Amino acid sequence: MAFKYTGVKFDDPDLKVDQAGNKIVSIPLEVHRRAIQAVSNRVLGSTAGSGIVGPQFLFNLGAAGSAGLMGSMAVAVVRNGVWSTVAVQNNMFMPQGVQGTGTVAKYLVASEDGTSGTVKGPGNVITRTDYTTEALAAAAAKLPDLPDGAVALGYVTLVTDVKLTFNNAAGFAVGTGGTCGTGTFVNLICMPYDK
Repeated sequence: MAFKYTGVKFDDPDLKVDQAGNKIVSIPLEVHRRAIQAVSNRVLGSTAGSGIVGPQFLFNLGAAGSAGLMGSMAVAVVRNGVWSTVAVQNNMFMPQGVQGTGTVAKYLVASEDGTSGTVKGPGNVITRTDYTTEALAAAAAKLPDLPDGAVALGYVTLVTDVKLTFNNAAGFAVGTGGTCGTGTFVNLICMPYDK
């Protein structure tokens, strides 16, 4: 039954209140999209060579056999909603450059293609003497941004000797001491919020 009503119905929106906040909109800021992607692109677990995802969730990041870094456990990942496997890798080379004496920096290992890892970074380089302890300097070092569409696999906090620089082009096994620096290796299942 149709009728003409000239007043305000009980469920009409209040015209004095902005209704834009109630509408569904796409994410307008790139930073928000990247933040959601950083936690939704993730490591699911290890295939342990069987092709079946098991309870082991880590890429098992560490020093390489001869140069750079190594991930000694193949892992299953979800990257932009697509499942794939990142293979075991030895000798993942560091980005070209020199990290100065007495410094701390974090390098990210990420998979941009869903099949292999790449070392990115450093996020920033901290001088150890600017802080009272090495632990505080390491906490001040930040990871580089996760590349668009990538999955974070792990990172290394690299501390250089007070008398020796670390030359990323020299082909050293990272984090084994001396000219290779001292490394602390951390495995990730997604990009950390506060690192």
